[in-house]
Amino acid sequence: MIQRRNVFCLGAMLLFSACSDNASQVGDGGTTSGDGGPDVPVALGGNGVAGNGGGGGATGGATVADPQGSFTLGAPRQGTDWNADPKTGAGAPQIVYPSNQTRFPRNIYRTLFQWKATGNSEYRLIFTGPGTTVTVFTDGVHPLCAGKAGTACWEADESSWHLIADGNAGRTVSWIVDGLDTSGAAAVVKRSDAVTLGFSLKKVEGAIFYWSTTSAGIRRANVSAAEPENYIAGKPATTYASPTDSVKCVACHVVSRDGKFMLAPVQAASGGGLWIMEVTRAAPPTPLVKNVANTGGHGFATISPDNENVVAAWGGKMWMLDRVTGTKKMDLPLGATLATHPDWSPNGTQVVFSTGKGDSPAAASLAVIPFMNGAWGAVKVLLAATATTKPVKGMPPPPGGSNLFPMHSPDSQWIAFSRGKGGHGDLSAQLWVMPSAGGAPIELVNANRVVSNAMGDGLTENSQPTWAPSGDLLWVAFNSQREYGVVSPAGRQQIWVAAIDPEKLGTNEDPSFPAFRLQFQGLNEDNHRAFWTLDVRDPPTTPPPPTPDAGMCVTADQKCDPVADTCCDSTLRCDSVDDGATYTCMRIVL
Repeated sequence: MIQRRNVFCLGAMLLFSACSDNASQVGDGGTTSGDGGPDVPVALGGNGVAGNGGGGGATGGATVADPQGSFTLGAPRQGTDWNADPKTGAGAPQIVYPSNQTRFPRNIYRTLFQWKATGNSEYRLIFTGPGTTVTVFTDGVHPLCAGKAGTACWEADESSWHLIADGNAGRTVSWIVDGLDTSGAAAVVKRSDAVTLGFSLKKVEGAIFYWSTTSAGIRRANVSAAEPENYIAGKPATTYASPTDSVKCVACHVVSRDGKFMLAPVQAASGGGLWIMEVTRAAPPTPLVKNVANTGGHGFATISPDNENVVAAWGGKMWMLDRVTGTKKMDLPLGATLATHPDWSPNGTQVVFSTGKGDSPAAASLAVIPFMNGAWGAVKVLLAATATTKPVKGMPPPPGGSNLFPMHSPDSQWIAFSRGKGGHGDLSAQLWVMPSAGGAPIELVNANRVVSNAMGDGLTENSQPTWAPSGDLLWVAFNSQREYGVVSPAGRQQIWVAAIDPEKLGTNEDPSFPAFRLQFQGLNEDNHRAFWTLDVRDPPTTPPPPTPDAGMCVTADQKCDPVADTCCDSTLRCDSVDDGATYTCMRIVL
């Protein structure tokens, strides 16, 4: 069983906070459950039915065709008892995690399915989708759920996740849990309400760099990782040989969107200040500039999309410096406006920031300053701070407040940010999104408030949103103090991810889906500020081979060949609704 760390940290957002620990910390993935041992992975038979043997299944690294058909994992201990008609209502299992309508990357590493139930000797999980139907038999025992009365869990390993997610990529499945009660004269099958889960059409790429109080520094992982690596940290200390240096603490980092450079205030043996670093395939990053002038203590920075310039924000001031040398080029013309939390748009035309200074100021507005031909324009307020009231537990967060931690979407069209009263530990902080040119903000209600498969009050400090690189869905990572299903209670800051439906942006509808927890985190670590960028460890991409149709593409609702043709619209897919009799370029409904 995985050993986990007890962490004691003061000042979660303080750069030089003191952290101590008493064990080795790893992610919580990689455990198994079952009848006194692991729940299958099992060998898949040629008829699409899984037997009880070991091995087999799709694992990381191999290219495997998406499965199709019906599959059974495990075997019931009381086979004939499952023939009873399922009954819903009182006493039926209650699904807790993932929440209804959650969307997942198809390539995420393991998911722990969790539910509440009592009086059942075993369980049957059924995932029904247009590509595959997967039936799982389990006793519901898992180390992470052990000792929690009235709960049960099953972890999808790589082979079972391949059947469920890859078999229904770009689409959704219906998931139900059946419980078998054999306490009476006749066995009773109790059935939960169904929840809908969806999966990305394409694999979700990129590296996630996040700050961990456990390591007093930055960790790196991706959605397929079982556990993170300490990339540059104070615990244990990252050391450099030439010149000799030792890191004590790192925080408030930012990474360029191409994943090649990192900025962070670093306290080290050589002193304290903003470091400019090159991101490397193997840890740690290479320092290029140490201790940029006037950046002692706390501050934030951002990198231009061409990686030529850096904007630093310290003590309410912002200035531009050369990314290569760290030399100051110019002050930004802020006038009397204070600035913190800058983010340079991917198209290079503006920097958005919060008006104020420090980590989490109260009464901060969102403002932008345009950048064109090497010159800065005039500050424009996008969203003014408004008065707010004290949040009330059990009620939706009060409107208004301080607007913090803005970040542009990959296409520069949208800004995600958090809004609350400001200050450390602000439970009222909520995720919002608004047009980068100005306009009405929309709260990400599903991402904020749907926790453990129920609509809650959202008072879990949902903050510091960052966008993933572009894909068929958009993804926002953020930190939250929410509970993790039946496994851990609310109160510990962890990284969560919510999918964003790009077609709902700008429609005045909430574009978000309920969030899932990134599985590579240890349960006892506090994590913040998950920057999601392209990954320098990924192999370089090569241009696709010439298309068989000599570059022609097929428009929406026209017949296509799923092997030879390409749909003109990247959101369409050459697919069939009549079991392969005909194929057309159609929109994927999530």
